[in-house]
Amino acid sequence: MARPSLSHMHISIERPEEIIPRLGKHELHWKKGRSAYELSTAWVKANGFPPAVETVLKKAPDWENAKFLEGFFERETELGTAGRPSQTDLLVLASLPECNGVIGVEGKVDEPFGPPISDWLKDDQHGGRRKRLSALCATLGIKDDSIGHLYYQLFHRTCAAIYEAHRFRYQKAIMLVHSFDPQSKWFDAFADFAQHAGMEVAAPNEISRAKFCAGIETRLAWVSDKPI
Repeated sequence: MARPSLSHMHISIERPEEIIPRLGKHELHWKKGRSAYELSTAWVKANGFPPAVETVLKKAPDWENAKFLEGFFERETELGTAGRPSQTDLLVLASLPECNGVIGVEGKVDEPFGPPISDWLKDDQHGGRRKRLSALCATLGIKDDSIGHLYYQLFHRTCAAIYEAHRFRYQKAIMLVHSFDPQSKWFDAFADFAQHAGMEVAAPNEISRAKFCAGIETRLAWVSDKPI
């Protein structure tokens, strides 16, 4: 009999630093003023939606009464193509008045969204990355041409939220950037992606209109918050 994968087990935490073993470089990624520290501290301290996040959610009629159900730090989601899974900083399950929804939270201070697609594809020796990109674009309803300047991380993080909504049999998903940078650095890159995806976010602390992606009612959002 096959043994169950421990990656499917949910372990509760009481203190933010308990996520350190799940971080890519452990203690090296755990510093005050950096995204892992700020994000986990904000959400654990709030024991639910941080006030800044709740304010933005209320701008979408179907999300304004959302209730926090569960959160999964460093959630790995298989993308259905060869390659590594997407590792979402925090996956949130939320109860809505008429259904449930998923929020994929990407924490940022001043870190970039990884490499742009044009650079990411340079290492595509066997065509696997191109196949993955085409699949992600199909999920998002984006044409896979003229997108080389956009950032790969935004594609797979958004799709991860959609795929998790499918997995839980939920109807709605949000990919939300929770920024702790006073200048909202990298917002322009996010807004460019949002426009290409047909879910425009005009300014920080806004949420997009809904768009159906692979049958899931999907939104994008940017939350600007103060560092802890």
